[in-house]
Order: sequence, then structure tokens, then C-alpha cells
Amino acid sequence: MKGTKSGRHPRADRTPSADPGQRRAGFARRLSGAISSALTTGTTFVGRVPGTLDATRTGAREAARSLQTLPDPTLQWLAAGSVGLSAGLFLTGKRRLVIAASLAPAVAMGAAIVARPVESAVADILVARPAEPAIPKVLGPVTVVRPKGNEPWRAVSGLTRHGNGVKRG
Repeated sequence: MKGTKSGRHPRADRTPSADPGQRRAGFARRLSGAISSALTTGTTFVGRVPGTLDATRTGAREAARSLQTLPDPTLQWLAAGSVGLSAGLFLTGKRRLVIAASLAPAVAMGAAIVARPVESAVADILVARPAEPAIPKVLGPVTVVRPKGNEPWRAVSGLTRHGNGVKRG
């Protein structure tokens, strides 16, 4: 038998035999080889899964820590850029997988902002100081004072002193 340049035998040498017994034997041989190859690959795969998961988990933690060290405005700008890129890809009609991949950094940066640990100084301030009312108490009636010349209108509370040119209501 003479081989071709590619190392394969000519077509006439590869024709299947007419004997069904030889065909079955060849099929069984190829099937058992495929099964043993699949078992070997599966065993290798299962053996490597725990290490791969640990490496992925460690990498994700390190990435989250490094993102949390960035200031909030930087993270917000980066996340906005990622969302803008995703919107542009969506508008141009790209595939959903590509759009989701371009949106993933924005999700990671948002998670880094939300998961950032609260500073201990901020926590001490929040615990030590009672909450102040959002609206201050009204001290007295407010009077609108007519302008003199080119002055603008102004509002004066009822607690003004006499002698400053403003008469009490």
C-alpha cells in the first residue's frame, strides 16, 4: 500500500469490507476505544475540578478586593462606561451573549461598591451621635421686608433685634 502526501491511504484501500462480521468487530473496537478515552478524560476532568474551583474563587476574591480599594467615583465611571458599551452593542444588534459579557464588569463594580465594608470611623459616628431631625424647628414667624432702593426682597424671622432697621411685625 502506498500512502499519499497527507499520510492517508488511497481511497480504494479504505473501502469497508462486505463481511458484516468484520464491520461489527471494527465498530466494537472503535466504540471501546472511544469509551476508554471518554473515561480517562472524565477522570482527569473530575480530578481537576476542585483545584479549578479554588483558583477561580481566589481570583474572584482578589479582584473584588482590588475593586473595593478604588474610590467610588472611579468605580462609577468604569461601570458607566461598561453600561454604555453594552447599550451600544445592543443598539447595533450584537448577540445577547456579547452584550451580557460587556455588562459583566458593570455588575462586578456595582457589587464592589455595595459590598465595600463600612469604615469603623463612620460606624462609630453613626452609633455615637443620635439622629438629628431633617427639618429644623421653626423659631418664629417670618416677615418679608420691602426692599429699599435697589436691594432685593428679603425674609426676616420674628427674632430680629430692634435697632437694625427692621420693625417687628
